[in-house]
Amino acid sequence: MAVYEGLGSEPPTFNIARNDDAHRDNGAHTIDVHGPQLPLRRDPARRTVEGRIYGDHDWDKPANWSLRWTDHTTMNREINDYVRQNWEEIRSNLAMEGTHTGAFSAGHRVGEGFYNDGMFGVGPRNARYTVASIVRVAIDLDTGADPPQPFIVTAFPAGILPFGLL
Repeated sequence: MAVYEGLGSEPPTFNIARNDDAHRDNGAHTIDVHGPQLPLRRDPARRTVEGRIYGDHDWDKPANWSLRWTDHTTMNREINDYVRQNWEEIRSNLAMEGTHTGAFSAGHRVGEGFYNDGMFGVGPRNARYTVASIVRVAIDLDTGADPPQPFIVTAFPAGILPFGLL
């Protein structure tokens, strides 16, 4: 209950760039992996959204999804709206489990990127462009702070598979 009470009834407001800087050692990575500054199209000399599908330059491994936020304003607004609208659930999850994950539809475009249309063994790795209105959010509790403080581990536009690919 002490953690729950310490989080307070008013939801925090996040600036994702400052959040990532302050909590990078705890795994915060929204800007680095999903930020709007990432170039979209594949370029062997730079880290790109499309290049992540193939595991190109500076990506640890290939991914089946790679999307970036449309812009910083949309990213901060959508994340903070989600936190505000779901604070009681987030607060309870953080107090009981130290973490919260969620997803929601923003009802409009929030990002763009690529999915691998060869995923699940249906063919070779191939990046296919998509836009996204779904957002996934992961929030953890920084227990090193006194009192413990929530931080965004990651929040990113998420795609859905086109009909017929499942």
